[in-house]
Amino acid sequence: MARLLSFAVARIYHAVTFRTLHQQRIHRELIVMKQILHRSCHSAAFTLLELLVVIAIIAILIAILLPALGGARCEGQKTKCLANMRGLGQAFAAYSIEDPGGYTTPIHPQAERNWLYDGEYEYGGATGLGVFAHPDFRAEQRVLNRYVYGTVQVGAPVDLYECPTDEGVPDAPVDFEPFFTSGEGVGKSVRESTGTSYRLNNHIDFLNQTGYSDFFYGPYFRPKTRVPSVSDTVLLEETIAEVAKWNDETFSTKGWHCKTNRFNVLFVDSHAGSIFLKGQRDLSDQYPDYWILRGDGWRMDCYPAKPVPDLPSF
Repeated sequence: MARLLSFAVARIYHAVTFRTLHQQRIHRELIVMKQILHRSCHSAAFTLLELLVVIAIIAILIAILLPALGGARCEGQKTKCLANMRGLGQAFAAYSIEDPGGYTTPIHPQAERNWLYDGEYEYGGATGLGVFAHPDFRAEQRVLNRYVYGTVQVGAPVDLYECPTDEGVPDAPVDFEPFFTSGEGVGKSVRESTGTSYRLNNHIDFLNQTGYSDFFYGPYFRPKTRVPSVSDTVLLEETIAEVAKWNDETFSTKGWHCKTNRFNVLFVDSHAGSIFLKGQRDLSDQYPDYWILRGDGWRMDCYPAKPVPDLPSF
């Protein structure tokens, strides 16, 4: 009996001792882990210098990325504008096929008999302001709209005629159209003012360097068959391009797509592209009695086809 009691006491002592040692080991391990975590947290903290370095790096990255993002946005808007022009090009081609005279663009019966019907903007688009709100020039009366949309009801959207970055016409040394800088169009987009961002190429000798100042040298008022080179003759342009045309080569014109002196245009053969245009020179000594304006891959004139008078006589 004494032996049995002694064995039991020994077992209990062993168990208690084992448990105590185990708890001590766990306690020691917890202390070590706490120390490790404390050191880890302490080492992960930023010093003020490190924080300033990180902020500087982030600022540099933003400075590098922002222009790239802005450029991508400009390119996207430029692409949308070109798509609009190509859509209008298809409509112009359809109109030209149906027009009895095969003209490149719609021409109002009163065009050039009355200055109201000059026609650079009234070919299509929305109802504009001032003269461009004339009853004959309301959206539902503009001929090309029927080829673009079928029919146009009062108040219907005509988005195809709007450049997404149409910023209007800025002040310049030579003011090609006071309507935009001192008339109803002041502070407004060209689309809002005239009904469309895009102007027909009615290329004229506005410097009076030839004997044909009242004639058109481009595709306006001309049958498509009388355009010598349909693939590089401009039919339609962003209105901002007129600023570059009318001012000399020393003046820089910011285009609507973030690039200086670059403008979207539509060609007579219905394809669209971007051109570089900066001022113009008198080349009448090389081309007597003809007003020439050309650049790399484009032309505003229809030389050698003769100039077209205000009242066509084909």
